[in-house]
Amino acid sequence: MKTAKISTWAGVFLSLLLFLGCQPSGDEGAGGVAPAPEKQAGREEPEPEGEEVTITITGNDNMKFDVEEFSVKARQPVKLVFKNVGTMPKESMGHNVVILDQDVDAQAFANAGASKARNEYIDPDLENEVIAATDLLGPGEEDTITFTAPAETGDYEYICSFPGHFASGMRGVMSVE
Repeated sequence: MKTAKISTWAGVFLSLLLFLGCQPSGDEGAGGVAPAPEKQAGREEPEPEGEEVTITITGNDNMKFDVEEFSVKARQPVKLVFKNVGTMPKESMGHNVVILDQDVDAQAFANAGASKARNEYIDPDLENEVIAATDLLGPGEEDTITFTAPAETGDYEYICSFPGHFASGMRGVMSVE
């Protein structure tokens, strides 16, 4: 009987440790959730030129975007519609689209944000490397953002910053022509 009680309490203790270990971490303060980062924190957008283009991207439970490459013109106004078409809960399979500045190390960016759940997995110290970002979405949710494409031509990576999703292939390229 004593062995059964010890085993039960050990199981409860281990479950509690596991639960506490899975809680969001970060230095965003105690008590509540910090607000989401600005969509384009601290960036000056170039003056828009031309007609707005609409890009629609979905993310799914297989950690893939359905659009892995799209092109825009330099300084073109862009409306990006992002939809999470998955069914798994946001806590385990949330998705976003984070468009990074040119020459940003996407792997390092994703790694730095992995413990920043309260900031939608974007390290506040690296927000200046973000051109635009959607909110982190749960199943069936949608977010629309607007931004002006960079003036400099070239390739700009976009990723899902949820931990492990970039490494699993949830990334793409916005080509500015």
